Amino acid sequence: MKQWLLEIYRVWWREFRLVLRDEGVVIFFFAVCAVYPILYSLIYNTEIERDEPIVVIDDCRSQISRELVRKLDATPEVKVVSYAANMQEARELMHRKKCYSIVYIPREFSQCVERKEQGNISVYSDMSVMFRYKNMLMAITNVTQGMGAQAQEQIIEPITSGGIGLIENRQVPIGNTGMGLASAVLLFILPLVIQQSMLLGIGMLHGGSIERRRKNRGYDPMEEPATVSATIIGKMMCHQIVYIAPVIYVLHFTPMIFDFPQNANLLESLALAIPFVMAVSFMGQTLQAFVNERESVFLLLAFTSVIFVFLVGVSWPRYAMSRFWYTIGDCVPGTWMSNGYVLMQSGGASLSQIAHPFTMLWLQCGVFFLLAYGVERFVSRPRYRHWQRRAANDPDSLQKYDLIKNGL
Repeated sequence: MKQWLLEIYRVWWREFRLVLRDEGVVIFFFAVCAVYPILYSLIYNTEIERDEPIVVIDDCRSQISRELVRKLDATPEVKVVSYAANMQEARELMHRKKCYSIVYIPREFSQCVERKEQGNISVYSDMSVMFRYKNMLMAITNVTQGMGAQAQEQIIEPITSGGIGLIENRQVPIGNTGMGLASAVLLFILPLVIQQSMLLGIGMLHGGSIERRRKNRGYDPMEEPATVSATIIGKMMCHQIVYIAPVIYVLHFTPMIFDFPQNANLLESLALAIPFVMAVSFMGQTLQAFVNERESVFLLLAFTSVIFVFLVGVSWPRYAMSRFWYTIGDCVPGTWMSNGYVLMQSGGASLSQIAHPFTMLWLQCGVFFLLAYGVERFVSRPRYRHWQRRAANDPDSLQKYDLIKNGL
């Protein structure tokens, strides 16, 4: 046991020195975590947008259609800037950026309402910026729901006592009280920034080791002789210590700087981050089986950031996903970390109230440790021994292979 602990310490110290000496890894581990949260937060810094210009096509020209337009114009989200005679004229105004949404009220709208039937309204919105679509959707939903409630009250008024309405439309935001887009989206993305930077940095470290072995006949001059488990745990401990400051900065200070919801306890957030960082470290050591050069980590992992954003449920709810994608999302540590972190920051949940994500992160630690152990023992180390035997017969074989592979 003493020898095993000593091996863990040596691997940890070797990995720590490699992290600080490698400019690319320093960029991924520290610069990305420092810059990306600020960059993403600044993009959505306006949080909400007021008085978005819209155009109305009123083919109904009735009292109820004019009332709908007046109430729509009175909402803080949108502002009616003009009426259009037809769709062609409205589309021209949108192309000239005079408006960002079009509301079309059909001719039979008032007749449907008077006959106690469902009246339909068509809305066309510019989707190039999510703020605009969100504002238009909120405004038209609130107005139509309010008018629908009034119509229902008129129907049931004869059977109610005192004319008290039975249906009330009230919007009560919970957690994200400002109803800002950044407060809703960025809290999901912040843990994913940590995950992606870790995976890229771990892959680059392994790619550097591969390159050193090719130049030194299959041997890595920086390698510390250790058992498989000591190697994996030593690397994980290095990543855990290195990421103490980035985790506190990203998960605690970034929401404080941009006034995002801050209902979580710092110690409980760090307790949730401990199994998260461990699981991501083991996941990165598992994926290193597919990394053969420092640059290949970009081809392997850079494109996955968008996939992880979708899997976490920020743009499409997880319960509405197909079973396949739901299962894939369950296998990613960032999914459980993001959902647990949002519940703590927005909803004020304690660590005991998010026991399921917390438990799943610890379960992933065990699963990815076993996978990383298998990769290190049955993939990486046999490959290194094969290279060493090959280089013993032909000292230049590994460099020749590298040149041939690159077309040189």
